[in-house]
Amino acid sequence: MEEIKNFISSFIKDEYICNKANYDFSISDDGYEKMRHKVKDYFHDANKQEYWRGLEEEDVKDLDAKMKELYYQNEERAVPRTLFQIKQYKNPKLGEGLLRWLVNDELFACYTSYTENTGRELSYNKLFYVAETNEGLKIIYDLTFGVKEPGWRHSHDLKINQVKDPGKLIAAEKYQAPEEAHSLADYDAE
Repeated sequence: MEEIKNFISSFIKDEYICNKANYDFSISDDGYEKMRHKVKDYFHDANKQEYWRGLEEEDVKDLDAKMKELYYQNEERAVPRTLFQIKQYKNPKLGEGLLRWLVNDELFACYTSYTENTGRELSYNKLFYVAETNEGLKIIYDLTFGVKEPGWRHSHDLKINQVKDPGKLIAAEKYQAPEEAHSLADYDAE
Protein backbone atom coordinates (compact mmCIF):
# COMPACT_ATOMS: atom_id res chain seq x y z
CA MET A 1 0.00 0.00 0.00
CA GLU A 2 3.01 2.30 0.55
CA GLU A 3 3.72 2.33 -3.21
CA ILE A 4 0.13 3.41 -3.91
CA LYS A 5 0.28 6.12 -1.23
CA ASN A 6 3.53 7.46 -2.73
CA PHE A 7 2.03 7.38 -6.24
CA ILE A 8 -1.19 9.22 -5.30
CA SER A 9 0.72 11.68 -3.09
CA SER A 10 3.01 12.53 -6.04
CA PHE A 11 -0.06 12.99 -8.24
CA ILE A 12 -1.67 15.30 -5.65
CA LYS A 13 1.51 17.42 -5.45
CA ASP A 14 1.95 17.67 -9.23
CA GLU A 15 -1.77 18.36 -9.78
CA TYR A 16 -1.65 21.20 -7.23
CA ILE A 17 1.39 22.77 -8.95
CA CYS A 18 -0.41 22.49 -12.29
CA ASN A 19 -3.66 23.95 -10.91
CA LYS A 20 -1.84 26.99 -9.49
CA ALA A 21 0.09 27.44 -12.74
CA ASN A 22 -3.18 27.42 -14.66
CA TYR A 23 -3.81 30.95 -13.34
CA ASP A 24 -0.19 32.16 -13.07
CA PHE A 25 0.78 33.91 -16.28
CA SER A 26 4.34 34.46 -15.21
CA ILE A 27 4.45 30.82 -16.40
CA SER A 28 4.36 30.64 -20.18
CA ASP A 29 1.91 28.50 -22.08
CA ASP A 30 4.84 26.22 -22.98
CA GLY A 31 5.83 25.93 -19.31
CA TYR A 32 2.25 25.12 -18.37
CA GLU A 33 2.06 22.56 -21.16
CA LYS A 34 4.97 20.63 -19.60
CA MET A 35 3.19 20.60 -16.21
CA ARG A 36 -0.09 19.53 -17.80
CA HIS A 37 1.54 16.57 -19.53
CA LYS A 38 3.25 15.49 -16.31
CA VAL A 39 -0.13 15.40 -14.51
CA LYS A 40 -2.07 13.73 -17.30
CA ASP A 41 0.57 10.98 -17.45
CA TYR A 42 -0.65 9.71 -14.07
CA PHE A 43 -3.78 8.53 -15.90
CA HIS A 44 -4.10 5.50 -18.16
CA ASP A 45 -4.83 6.39 -21.77
CA ALA A 46 -8.29 4.77 -21.50
CA ASN A 47 -9.47 7.54 -19.12
CA LYS A 48 -6.89 10.29 -19.54
CA GLN A 49 -7.60 13.70 -17.95
CA GLU A 50 -6.33 16.65 -19.98
CA TYR A 51 -5.88 19.59 -17.52
CA TRP A 52 -6.22 22.27 -20.20
CA ARG A 53 -5.40 25.86 -19.25
CA GLY A 54 -8.51 28.05 -18.95
CA LEU A 55 -6.98 31.00 -20.81
CA GLU A 56 -3.86 31.30 -22.90
CA GLU A 57 -1.28 34.04 -22.34
CA GLU A 58 -2.54 36.22 -25.20
CA ASP A 59 -6.17 36.02 -23.96
CA VAL A 60 -5.25 37.39 -20.52
CA LYS A 61 -4.02 40.63 -22.13
CA ASP A 62 -7.58 41.28 -23.34
CA LEU A 63 -9.13 41.08 -19.86
CA ASP A 64 -9.96 44.31 -18.01
CA ALA A 65 -8.40 44.88 -14.56
CA LYS A 66 -11.45 43.62 -12.65
CA MET A 67 -11.65 40.39 -14.67
CA LYS A 68 -7.89 39.83 -14.31
CA GLU A 69 -8.20 40.18 -10.53
CA LEU A 70 -11.09 37.69 -10.40
CA TYR A 71 -9.13 35.28 -12.56
CA TYR A 72 -5.97 35.58 -10.45
CA GLN A 73 -7.98 34.87 -7.27
CA ASN A 74 -8.41 31.33 -8.60
CA GLU A 75 -4.67 30.80 -8.05
CA GLU A 76 -5.06 31.77 -4.39
CA ARG A 77 -7.94 29.31 -3.93
CA ALA A 78 -5.96 26.35 -5.30
CA VAL A 79 -5.09 23.79 -2.62
CA PRO A 80 -3.62 20.30 -2.76
CA ARG A 81 -6.14 17.52 -2.31
CA THR A 82 -6.29 15.86 1.10
CA LEU A 83 -5.80 12.09 0.98
CA PHE A 84 -8.35 10.59 3.37
CA GLN A 85 -7.86 6.87 2.86
CA ILE A 86 -6.80 4.10 0.49
CA LYS A 87 -8.68 0.82 0.16
CA GLN A 88 -7.22 -2.27 -1.52
CA TYR A 89 -9.55 -4.59 -3.43
CA LYS A 90 -9.26 -7.93 -5.23
CA ASN A 91 -11.26 -9.21 -8.22
CA PRO A 92 -12.89 -5.96 -9.37
CA LYS A 93 -15.70 -5.91 -11.92
CA LEU A 94 -14.59 -3.62 -14.73
CA GLY A 95 -15.88 -2.62 -18.11
CA GLU A 96 -14.16 -4.58 -20.85
CA GLY A 97 -12.21 -1.49 -21.96
CA LEU A 98 -10.48 -1.24 -18.58
CA LEU A 99 -10.19 -4.97 -18.05
CA ARG A 100 -7.88 -5.27 -21.07
CA TRP A 101 -5.31 -2.94 -19.53
CA LEU A 102 -4.90 -4.38 -16.01
CA VAL A 103 -2.05 -6.80 -15.38
CA ASN A 104 -3.42 -8.27 -12.12
CA ASP A 105 -6.65 -8.42 -10.11
CA GLU A 106 -5.80 -5.68 -7.58
CA LEU A 107 -7.46 -2.28 -7.45
CA PHE A 108 -6.78 0.59 -5.06
CA ALA A 109 -9.37 3.26 -4.22
CA CYS A 110 -7.83 6.60 -3.17
CA TYR A 111 -10.31 8.97 -1.50
CA THR A 112 -9.44 12.66 -1.87
CA SER A 113 -10.83 16.17 -1.35
CA TYR A 114 -11.26 19.23 -3.59
CA THR A 115 -8.55 21.14 -5.47
CA GLU A 116 -9.66 24.57 -4.31
CA ASN A 117 -10.58 26.18 -1.02
CA THR A 118 -14.36 26.50 -1.16
CA GLY A 119 -14.85 27.65 2.43
CA ARG A 120 -16.89 24.52 3.14
CA GLU A 121 -16.03 21.74 5.55
CA LEU A 122 -13.31 19.38 4.36
CA SER A 123 -15.09 16.71 2.33
CA TYR A 124 -14.78 14.08 -0.34
CA ASN A 125 -14.56 15.12 -3.96
CA LYS A 126 -12.77 12.42 -5.97
CA LEU A 127 -12.15 8.74 -5.59
CA PHE A 128 -9.27 7.75 -7.85
CA TYR A 129 -8.93 4.06 -8.76
CA VAL A 130 -5.27 3.09 -9.20
CA ALA A 131 -4.05 -0.19 -10.68
CA GLU A 132 -1.02 -1.81 -12.26
CA THR A 133 -1.61 -1.62 -16.02
CA ASN A 134 0.17 -2.31 -19.28
CA GLU A 135 1.42 1.31 -18.95
CA GLY A 136 2.62 0.83 -15.34
CA LEU A 137 0.90 2.12 -12.20
CA LYS A 138 -1.90 4.44 -13.35
CA ILE A 139 -5.15 6.08 -12.34
CA ILE A 140 -7.65 4.12 -14.39
CA TYR A 141 -10.94 5.73 -13.33
CA ASP A 142 -12.47 8.22 -10.92
CA LEU A 143 -15.77 8.84 -9.19
CA THR A 144 -17.06 12.24 -8.01
CA PHE A 145 -18.76 12.79 -4.65
CA GLY A 146 -21.91 14.88 -5.10
CA VAL A 147 -22.41 18.08 -3.11
CA LYS A 148 -26.16 18.65 -3.54
CA GLU A 149 -26.91 14.92 -3.53
CA PRO A 150 -24.15 13.31 -1.45
CA GLY A 151 -22.90 10.05 -2.87
CA TRP A 152 -20.51 8.71 -5.49
CA ARG A 153 -21.32 9.12 -9.17
CA HIS A 154 -19.54 8.03 -12.32
CA SER A 155 -17.37 10.54 -14.16
CA HIS A 156 -18.73 9.42 -17.55
CA ASP A 157 -21.39 7.14 -19.05
CA LEU A 158 -19.05 4.98 -21.16
CA LYS A 159 -19.64 1.69 -19.33
CA ILE A 160 -16.77 -0.16 -21.05
CA ASN A 161 -14.33 2.17 -19.24
CA GLN A 162 -15.97 2.15 -15.79
CA VAL A 163 -15.19 0.46 -12.51
CA LYS A 164 -18.53 -1.26 -11.94
CA ASP A 165 -17.62 -2.80 -8.57
CA PRO A 166 -14.23 -2.50 -6.86
CA GLY A 167 -14.37 -6.14 -5.70
CA LYS A 168 -13.57 -7.72 -2.35
CA LEU A 169 -12.08 -5.35 0.25
CA ILE A 170 -8.67 -6.68 1.36
CA ALA A 171 -7.22 -3.79 3.39
CA ALA A 172 -7.75 -0.12 4.21
CA GLU A 173 -5.45 2.61 5.47
CA LYS A 174 -7.04 5.74 6.90
CA TYR A 175 -5.02 8.96 7.06
CA GLN A 176 -7.44 11.79 7.87
CA ALA A 177 -11.19 11.87 8.46
CA PRO A 178 -13.28 14.31 6.43
CA GLU A 179 -15.30 16.94 8.34
CA GLU A 180 -18.50 17.02 6.27
CA ALA A 181 -21.20 14.67 7.65
CA HIS A 182 -21.96 12.60 4.50
CA SER A 183 -18.27 12.19 3.65
CA LEU A 184 -17.53 11.20 7.25
CA ALA A 185 -20.34 8.63 7.25
CA ASP A 186 -18.92 7.10 4.04
CA TYR A 187 -15.40 7.18 5.54
CA ASP A 188 -16.57 5.37 8.71
CA ALA A 189 -18.74 2.83 6.81
CA GLU A 190 -16.07 0.11 6.43
